[in-house]
Amino acid sequence: MEVKDQNEHNLEKKMLPPTTGTFQSREELLKHVRDFALTQGYMVSIRDSAKDRYVTVACDRGGVYRKRLKNGENMRQRKNASRLTNCPFEVVGKKDDDVWTLTVKNGEHNHEPSKDTSDHPSCRRFTEEEVLIIRDMSAAGKRPRQILKALRQRNPNLVSDSRNVYNVKAKIRRGSLSGKKAEASCSSSMETMNTNGVAATVTQTQPMVHNSFAMSQAYVESKEVTETKALVAELCQHFYPLGWLSGTGGSITIRVHDGSIPRQHQLIVMSPSGVQKERMVADGMYVLSSDGFIMSTPSLKLYPYQPPKCTDCAPLFMKVYEICNAGAVIHSHGLEACLVTMINPFSKEFRITHMEMIKGIQGHGYHDELVVPIIENTAHEGELTESLTEAMRAYPKTTAILVRNHGVYIWGDSWISTKTQAECYHYLFDAAIKLYQLGLDWSSPNHGPLRSINGLWGCSGNSSRGPKVGTFGLDYMIEPSQRCLLLTIEGTVTPMSFVTDILFPYAHDNVQKHLAMTYDSEETQHDIDLLRSQIQEDLEQGVAGAVPIPPDYVGKELVIASLAANVEAMISTDRKVTSLKQLEGHIWRAGFQSNELVGVVFEDVPEALEKWHASGTKVYIFANGSREVQQLLFANSNYGDLRKYLCGFFDTTVGNKQVARSYFEILQTVGVDRPADMLFVTDSFQEAVAARAAGLEVIISIRPGNGPLPQNHGFRTIASLLEI
Repeated sequence: MEVKDQNEHNLEKKMLPPTTGTFQSREELLKHVRDFALTQGYMVSIRDSAKDRYVTVACDRGGVYRKRLKNGENMRQRKNASRLTNCPFEVVGKKDDDVWTLTVKNGEHNHEPSKDTSDHPSCRRFTEEEVLIIRDMSAAGKRPRQILKALRQRNPNLVSDSRNVYNVKAKIRRGSLSGKKAEASCSSSMETMNTNGVAATVTQTQPMVHNSFAMSQAYVESKEVTETKALVAELCQHFYPLGWLSGTGGSITIRVHDGSIPRQHQLIVMSPSGVQKERMVADGMYVLSSDGFIMSTPSLKLYPYQPPKCTDCAPLFMKVYEICNAGAVIHSHGLEACLVTMINPFSKEFRITHMEMIKGIQGHGYHDELVVPIIENTAHEGELTESLTEAMRAYPKTTAILVRNHGVYIWGDSWISTKTQAECYHYLFDAAIKLYQLGLDWSSPNHGPLRSINGLWGCSGNSSRGPKVGTFGLDYMIEPSQRCLLLTIEGTVTPMSFVTDILFPYAHDNVQKHLAMTYDSEETQHDIDLLRSQIQEDLEQGVAGAVPIPPDYVGKELVIASLAANVEAMISTDRKVTSLKQLEGHIWRAGFQSNELVGVVFEDVPEALEKWHASGTKVYIFANGSREVQQLLFANSNYGDLRKYLCGFFDTTVGNKQVARSYFEILQTVGVDRPADMLFVTDSFQEAVAARAAGLEVIISIRPGNGPLPQNHGFRTIASLLEI
């Protein structure tokens, strides 16, 4: 660049315009203007431009505040004065013969120099890469201060604060930064000055910076990738003696964890095919990009070793990463995973309940029923992609898929979670096989004798004959039970007064205390994030009782007070929203654990549950309260622990109880093919209508304190569960 001479200025507070001159590119000119402005205590922004002809740069305090809201009692009022002063400063860059020339149109300012660069919104503006990181970390449940910490690790000169992160999160939540717009920062036509002083024109087709970095050869050879390759080799050596990777079969793949790169763009390390897994070493791994391109191949070895080959499972692994956002995937050829699919060659699911190791499966507890879909094998593993994809979409909560006569695919959020779950799944498969050999039913809570239905061995009831101990053949096959009960809690199992007079007041009175005592815990922060989202939606819809939640930086006392006000308003109107029910569940859990609460059930409930259990009838619970609270209630009831009679629990995460689709979801999860084979018992007419619309048989429970029913409602009613 060529710069003209400039007269010396001795006025201490006078802000000088940038030196004029010629530049080889528009970016060079803009960087010169910005860097110079920062030394003088002001900041600039692009006012107007035609990318290949000219660009007009003005002081970022130019212009006047334009009030966009009308006056009114309910209209949000501006709390702070505008920083705009209609500053006249303006410089112009024009392109002529491939050279950009800078001239000063008005070099004067009408305001004092800034003392801190953070005073300028343009300095606090995030780049498109940073916006993507904020979006991805928010989706992963990270709090604004965690996001800001990660951003500052990447850019120590970042002057943005948590308020700016909150603003971006709010725009994403409102949809203004969702989809392709988020990937392109704020708008396909917006032009900003990034932290390097270069104007970044954000377009929907612009490559993402962080993805380009992750695709670079330098990153492929980085410490993070090298450590992940060594980890995969170590796990291969560990799993080989277990029989999961024998005969060169099976495979392991792990995402390269790097907090500076969004999860969906992280590289993937994958063990090769056709090699002795017990002899795997770090440089024997493939490295793939997030969209499946091979970035690095294993080193060649001399005879008798075969040339390296990427596993045929690669397309399946990539689908698991894409749909489930997994952190690692294991493909095991373990014998137990193969044999368990042969017990009933017609079954599309493997089911097991009331086994300790179920607790090691993500989202499951001892009393839950674990359901693993089974897909049919093909001659070539790559041909499984379609059926594997269908199974993942049909069973969104599963973390494993069995392949008949073949093995199992298992995944988790991280390699640790995946390894733990793989060990638990194989234990459960082996347990089911051994129980089967003993003639016992692994899919029922009491693991009683298998029963015979039309010559096939089922999973409930009394058996006229049992399989020979120690034998294992297709003469004895399991058919899922067709007798299921689905019960609500309020007005069916517990008195309505227990909920309205004990549980709700307890949550109402203890919400502020609970939040204050557990505020910094990860669980409570997750509860707060859910509440923030719900309250924001309530505010936009004008829900009565909703008040804004201040950001974290104002202090947790104010945050807790406003959260408590919203929660108390929700409780008073009996809102059926997941964010409230989850927080209530955590408050009630503390009450049950401290013995301040005891679950109250009707006196006929224990006897009815025991009767159904003895007959092999499976009983499930569907309630507005969280699954955890449901289990706490039955575990701490006035008749002792009743969970041994129950096969599973459903809450509003499957859907609203007054919507038919929720019952379809439960039918699919439980594995009942004919909706009429499930009997639903409820106190609510609206819930009864929804369940009937889904095809379930329905009975309405008439208990003291229950609400009135419409005349000619058309449903059978009972006053006691013993009538069923």
